[in-house]
Amino acid sequence: MTHDRTHEPTAGELGELAEGLDGLAGSAAPGRGIDIPRAMRDGRVRLRRRRLVTVGAVAVAAAATTAVSLLPSAVGGTGKSAAIAPPASAAPTTDPLVVDATYGWLPAGYQVNYLPSPGGTILRAEGEVPEGGSNAPIIWLKVYPAGTTPSPGKPAYPGGPKQYRVEAPPVDGRPAYWVGKSPTIPWTSGGDWYLRWQTADGRWAEMQSVYLTGPDAQQTMHRIAGKVIVDRYAAPLPYRISGIPTSMKLATADLFRSPSAARMRHAPWSTSVAFEVDGMTIITIVTPGKPPSTTSPSDPDLLPGPERTCIQAHGLSACTESQDGVRAYAAVGGPEAWLKKFTLLGPDEHTWTTNVLG
Repeated sequence: MTHDRTHEPTAGELGELAEGLDGLAGSAAPGRGIDIPRAMRDGRVRLRRRRLVTVGAVAVAAAATTAVSLLPSAVGGTGKSAAIAPPASAAPTTDPLVVDATYGWLPAGYQVNYLPSPGGTILRAEGEVPEGGSNAPIIWLKVYPAGTTPSPGKPAYPGGPKQYRVEAPPVDGRPAYWVGKSPTIPWTSGGDWYLRWQTADGRWAEMQSVYLTGPDAQQTMHRIAGKVIVDRYAAPLPYRISGIPTSMKLATADLFRSPSAARMRHAPWSTSVAFEVDGMTIITIVTPGKPPSTTSPSDPDLLPGPERTCIQAHGLSACTESQDGVRAYAAVGGPEAWLKKFTLLGPDEHTWTTNVLG
């Protein structure tokens, strides 16, 4: 099946674009119009920093309207379809990245990103840019709270077009429907796909895709939905933190795997954790390899920014920062003392743990 791919931005993309345009407005006037891809790229940078430094900021809320309590999983492979391991036990855990469902299958080349949001953790699976294309396909996964029934008539974003329920084949034997732009067209005005289905425990799940093109897009979405595992899952992380003072409260955590979502351009992936203490926020970012340069123009997320303190061990780097400076670390004796509480486990994911916070 083919259809119009004229894209109307999702709520998250609108936030990225607005942030990027705001940044461009304050810079030198471009020679030939506005570079929309650059604006959205720069907007992602601003949104990620704001999302971590100011927990609950408007930028996070905008992204969450697309996928509020999204559910994550492991990495997609290459060459073959991604076979994803079943979720770990739902036993009590000290992992800051625990979600309610995972992908059981994804097409080849997809990477799964865990993004922070005030309502939990957002799951975004990103594929590879197709040959001759310019955008990688992205799929969000969301499970609604028990007792909540989504309405297909509600626009995806304020002022957006009305949406319609278009019946779909059952997902794993349970009711399902597409959110479409008319009673008979199972995609939205921007050409995006929304698939909703009822899970075994009675809740509703939803997947949204953007830039998923080709005649088999609809079948791909339906197949992914049929393999979704609705169960608690703790995502392993490459570090442990011990001796956290009671005055410090976990704010957010994330794990970025795909290149366009990764916070640091010098590294293939990054993961961070943020804590609130006395009204201030401390962020610590872990990446493979050496600590990033604080002056390299190839790392726009680092410019401008607060002063960083870094350590390196077992093939990983951990860098900590706060917009409030060194005074944010008073409860732990300074940034160097804070980093001594981290045990870095190395880049091999077999060594990662779900027992993170101690």
